[in-house]
Amino acid sequence: MISELRDVTGFRGEKIVELCLTDYQAFPKPLFRPGFLGDKWPAIDFYVELTAVRGKRPYFFGQTKATTSALTAGSTNLIITTKKNDIDRLLQIPGPTYILGVHEPSKRVFVRSVHSGIPVKAITIIPLAYELTSVNLRRLYDEVLNFWSTTDYKPKYSVFA
Repeated sequence: MISELRDVTGFRGEKIVELCLTDYQAFPKPLFRPGFLGDKWPAIDFYVELTAVRGKRPYFFGQTKATTSALTAGSTNLIITTKKNDIDRLLQIPGPTYILGVHEPSKRVFVRSVHSGIPVKAITIIPLAYELTSVNLRRLYDEVLNFWSTTDYKPKYSVFA
């Protein structure tokens, strides 16, 4: 029964992430176009493209971690469960990668970057300040756009040309 409930919580968490990333209440249209990759990918759940970028298709990868753990008035962090191996796998993926923590009962989504220089250890908290509000959705968009604006993301040659 607990395993079944965990599966439902994870499934609902993935849908909540999609709704959050495609929210457009504060924008003329959604900032992101998420693609769910399915349960077979070991490190990532979502490939997420930025919208409205001319001539490019910047993206990031996200791993969803849903929880039903309590959030109280005094909470400062969302408690999630990852493994060291989860973080190691995300660090091996070129490009921006994030943990998307979902508090399933409240349908709130929080984000934590997994980037070069962070320790390879389990991430168990995401500060509530990193909730994907409209302000932080814009900050996430700008961060990913900035990364791809300063990075060559296509090879300059190929043996198959």
